Amino acid sequence: MIQEILSENGPLINLWPGFQVRPNQIKLATEIENALLNTQSLILEAPTGTGKTLAYLLPALASQKRIILSVGNRTLQDHLWWGEYQKLRATVEGLRSLTLLKGCENYLCLHRLQQALEEGDPLIAANWATLQNWQVQSNDGEIQTVSIEGVQASQIRQHLTVTADRCMGKACDQFERCYFQKARNKASTAQVLLINHTLLLSDKQLFEKGMGALLPQVDSVIVDEAHQLPELLMRFNMKMVDGYRVMRWIKQVRKEIQQQPILFKEIPSLLKLFEQMWNQIHQQLCQKNSTSDLISVSVASLRPLMDVWEKLLAPLQQMHHAQINLHDVIQRLQGWLSTLKDAKDDSGVVYCEFNQQNLTLFSSHLHAPFTSVNQQATSWVFLSATLMVENNFDYFKQVLSLPDVSTYRCQESLDYKSRAALCMPNTLPLPDDEHFYSAWIEQVIEASEIIPGGFLLLFSSHAALQTAAELLQEKTGRNCLIYQSDSNRQALLNQFKRDGNAFLLATGSFWEGIDIQGLALSCVAIDKLPFIPPNDTMALVWKQVARDKQQNWFNDFMVPHAITRLRQGVGRLLRSHEDCGLILLGDRRLYTKPYGARFLKSLPSMPLLESVQDIRSYVEEWGISV
Repeated sequence: MIQEILSENGPLINLWPGFQVRPNQIKLATEIENALLNTQSLILEAPTGTGKTLAYLLPALASQKRIILSVGNRTLQDHLWWGEYQKLRATVEGLRSLTLLKGCENYLCLHRLQQALEEGDPLIAANWATLQNWQVQSNDGEIQTVSIEGVQASQIRQHLTVTADRCMGKACDQFERCYFQKARNKASTAQVLLINHTLLLSDKQLFEKGMGALLPQVDSVIVDEAHQLPELLMRFNMKMVDGYRVMRWIKQVRKEIQQQPILFKEIPSLLKLFEQMWNQIHQQLCQKNSTSDLISVSVASLRPLMDVWEKLLAPLQQMHHAQINLHDVIQRLQGWLSTLKDAKDDSGVVYCEFNQQNLTLFSSHLHAPFTSVNQQATSWVFLSATLMVENNFDYFKQVLSLPDVSTYRCQESLDYKSRAALCMPNTLPLPDDEHFYSAWIEQVIEASEIIPGGFLLLFSSHAALQTAAELLQEKTGRNCLIYQSDSNRQALLNQFKRDGNAFLLATGSFWEGIDIQGLALSCVAIDKLPFIPPNDTMALVWKQVARDKQQNWFNDFMVPHAITRLRQGVGRLLRSHEDCGLILLGDRRLYTKPYGARFLKSLPSMPLLESVQDIRSYVEEWGISV
C-alpha cells in the first residue's frame, strides 16, 4: 500500500503540489512499514532530500497498530501537524487521525492563574479581559494562542504555565479542570500520537506524581530527529548546583530581606554561614585535588551544608506568606536540596567540577531507557539525517545503549560533488587568536562579492556572534539580520527569505530545522568547529561517563557530538536538487588536528577549496553570477 501511494500512479502525484516520486523515500517508507508490521527496532539515517517525514508519517497512519511519533520540539510538532499531516488527510483516503500532545508548560495552568489573581499580579490584571475572552474561545488551553504580542506574551506564559518538575499532579486543586490533564486523557486513547522529545523523556517523572502513565502503552515509537537524543538524554538526567548561581541567589535573598529588616532576623546569619561553608568546600577541594578538575564526593560530607539549606527554608517560606514574592527563590533552594537528596538515595555520590573561580556540584543518574529495546514488546524506530559519525552508527548506539539494533542508511539524495563546495581558507589564524574574527569576516565579505544570495552565518556562542556582527555591519551594505535571545525565530527566517540577499547571523536552533531553497540561502558560513565549552554541563557529564567506562571524554564524546552538530549545519545548504552553494568554514583545525580527518570523513563528499579565490570557477559551473 505504501509503495503504491508514493509511486507515480498514486494519489499524491496529482493532488499534492510539488510532489515528486523519490526511490529513496519509497525504500525508507518500506523499511519503516516492515519494522512496524514485524515489531522490530531499527536505526535509520535519511539524508536531506529523502523526504523522511512523509516516509514515516504515511506508514504510521496506514498501520493498524498504536504508535507514538516523537519529534525534536514544539515547532516541529506544529510543522508536521499543519504540513504533511493536513496534506495527507486531503489526498489519501482511509488513513487514521493524528492526536497532538505537547508538554504541560504549553497549557494554561489554572492553579497559577488563580494564584496570580489572588496576589493581584499587575501583568495579569492588565491583560485580564484578553485572557477571559481567550479562555471562552479556547478548547485546549494552549497558551501560545493567546492574542498578546511582544515581551508581555512571554512574561504571561512564564506566569501562567508550569513545568513538569513543578506540576503538583493530583495534589492540585484544579486537577479535574486542568487543560493538560484533559489533553493527556485524549492522548491515552489515541491510535497515533504526536509528541516531542522532552515529553517522551519526561514520562517517568510525571508517572511518579500519581498522574498515571503520561504516554499510553503502544506497539511502536518512531523518533524523528533522533540525533538529539544523546544530548537530551544526558541533560535530562543531570541535576546541578552551580556556584555562580548560588552566589547570585544569596545576593537576591539579601536584597529581598532589606524590605523587612526587623522580621526574620535569623536569615542574614544563615546566609552568611551558607556562603562561608560553600567557599570553604571550594577551597578544600582545590587544595586537595590540584591535579584533577572532576572528582567524586560523598553526599554525606555535604550534610552540614544541606542542614543550613533546610534551616533557611522555613523563614523564607514565612516571608513568602507575608506578601513578599519569594516563589522562585524557594523553588531554587528546594531544587538544590532535591539534587543532593536524590544523589544520596541513588549512589551517595555527587561529582564536583571546579577551578579557582567556581565550584559546581552535579549528579547524573545516567540510566539508559533504551537498553532493553530489543526485549520489549514495543518496537523503536530512530531516524535522522545525521546519526552517523565517520560513516557508522557506533556513537549513537553506544550512548543510547543500542548495541544489537539493526541499522539502515539511505543513499545520498543531493549531489554535493557537483552542486556544492567546502572552502577552508588556509591563511586564517586559529579560532583562539585575537585577530581571528576580523580575518574571518574579511573572508565572508570576499565570498559575498563572488556569490549572490543569502548567507547564513552559524556560531556556537552568542559572544562570537556579537563580535562578528559588529565587524560585519561596518564592512557591508547588505542587510544584516541578527538573532537575539528574544528574537522571533520564524519572523527572522521569513525576513531572510524575502530579502534574498541578506546576512543572517544565528546560534542555537538555527543549526538545524531550517529549510530555505534557492538563492535565498547560497552560503552557510561556520566560524569554527562546534565543540561545546569544556565547562558546559554536557562536558561535565561526559567526563563522568568516560571515567566510569574508562573512555576518553574528548575523543569519544566531544568530537562525535561536534561532528553531528557540524553535519546539521552543513545540511542547511542544499535542500533540493536545484540548490547549489558554498560551505565556508573558518577553522583550520580541520587540517591541523588529528580529529580533523574524522570531521572530513563524516561530511558529504564535495570539492575542498583552500582560498576564497578558488570559488569563482565553481560559481560558473553552478550557473549563478553576481
